[in-house]
Amino acid sequence: MRKRLVLALFAFVTLLAAAPHARAQAPAPKVTISGLFDQVTSMGRNFYDANYARDNDREWYARTRFRPDFEFAVGRTKAVLGIELDLMYGQGGSNDGGFPGNSSGQVCGFLQGCKFGTGGGLDINTDVAGLFEIKWIYTEFDLTGKDSLLPFIPFLTVARAGGQPFGTIANYKVYYANGDFAGLDLYSTFTPDIKNHFAFVIVEDQLAGGNRAATTARTNRGEDYAFIISPEFTPFKGLDLKPMFSWFHADGVTAGAARRNAVNRRTIGGAMNSSLALGNNTATNTLSGGDAAMHEERYTIGLDARWRVGPFGLDPTFAYQWGKYDTQANRTNGTVGRVEGNASAWLFDAILSYQLGPLLLEFRGIYSPGNKARDNLSLSKRYFEPLDQDAGYYNGWAAILGSGVDYFNGGGGPNVGMATNIGYDRYGRGQFGARATYNITPAFAVYGMVSPTWTAESVDTDTTIPLAPQTNFTARQTVDDQSWVKGDSNYIGTEMDLGLTWRFAPNAAFDLQGAYLKAGHALDTAEVLSGAHTRRDANDAYLLSARVRLAF
Repeated sequence: MRKRLVLALFAFVTLLAAAPHARAQAPAPKVTISGLFDQVTSMGRNFYDANYARDNDREWYARTRFRPDFEFAVGRTKAVLGIELDLMYGQGGSNDGGFPGNSSGQVCGFLQGCKFGTGGGLDINTDVAGLFEIKWIYTEFDLTGKDSLLPFIPFLTVARAGGQPFGTIANYKVYYANGDFAGLDLYSTFTPDIKNHFAFVIVEDQLAGGNRAATTARTNRGEDYAFIISPEFTPFKGLDLKPMFSWFHADGVTAGAARRNAVNRRTIGGAMNSSLALGNNTATNTLSGGDAAMHEERYTIGLDARWRVGPFGLDPTFAYQWGKYDTQANRTNGTVGRVEGNASAWLFDAILSYQLGPLLLEFRGIYSPGNKARDNLSLSKRYFEPLDQDAGYYNGWAAILGSGVDYFNGGGGPNVGMATNIGYDRYGRGQFGARATYNITPAFAVYGMVSPTWTAESVDTDTTIPLAPQTNFTARQTVDDQSWVKGDSNYIGTEMDLGLTWRFAPNAAFDLQGAYLKAGHALDTAEVLSGAHTRRDANDAYLLSARVRLAF
């Protein structure tokens, strides 16, 4: 009996000794840092405010971007904190833009202030405070599969919750969802060749009680969200297919990235995403949120594909969009009230490529319909509206009509810009692009691009672009009773670009790019001068940019 007791005690002590050893086998916490430093300088003329008929907007500036991602991981579970700092060289306004020194509510004090997209200016002595931007803040963990939160479900699903990048959730080529969002993404792997993204995107949230007051006193802008379902199939090596379905719901005024604030004379307030257009009391509703009882339901289906056969490549994209939306508008019977509009639009975008040794040839065609100048947008929208482009559409194919080496410039400007909204204002888009890249050495490449561009419907050039700071330019505006009567021209212009990339050291690269836009008559504008309706022809534009990038 005593012997058995001694053996049992020995076994118990052995188990106690083994327990810390078992815990020691757990994955060790790991912290990694990755990101980049960019130093950019560029000079240009005549595209910064999107008004090409007035060419006195010019600048030569420099800036820096620091973009670190901190990853905290234990085994397969990880959390990521992405930080972004953007500063221009020199003070651009009445102060350097940092807080608490800047109490004006505007970056660098003035309405214009610092360069669009930067958080401040590195002034004398460079002490600039309070400029950290949170880009990503999410946790990623196994939701299903072995050693997961729900281990009884056999296939692997990786969940990502928090502020995160869209990445390839909705598309391979940027056309619907790009940039960052807050919400939840579930990425399931059924087989190595069949996967699926299911994402819940929170655009704007409504807290408890925010909808209880009268319309004119409410503090909320409603509950705006989107769902994205996007499977991925690889039928055979070299071919990837990515169909997508998305439902976007908005109450009242919503984010400008998700709804174009196009001007429309028959809409109360004169624009499609304003508090008056989306309120229920046109006499007194002046709050920014409008009325959360005004809804929009938008549905988008798409197919993105990548096909590689030897040196050939094909990347086609097709998307169709439909839905209904409410606005306050002037009815045909002379009354003012809620009007339900119908949306229907589509997008075709294809890239054909061929690799011939060190030479890569690429061709791109784009077409998306739009509205005619005289159309009532409260009744019908025929232009495609992405959920969020983050100025990423046509990125790398142009520097003025798209986004290039200096990614704070280009795209023609927000709202009218085609890097943000695909089409030009409400008029849609038709474009052909060609790009040739020659790798002289593995570390040194030169390239050239050309992009003639049109609109699907003729632009009414009896309208204008306000001469406002680049942080404030808007869609085309009414001039007088000759505006929004008929279209005049489809030709936006032709952009030509030359550039080089030199990877002169490990993880370091130098980029130099020049762009010239031969402006077309669709960029013409009109003004009332001395009481007379006066047309102004568009002028050409140029941009020269240089960048040194260190990636780590």
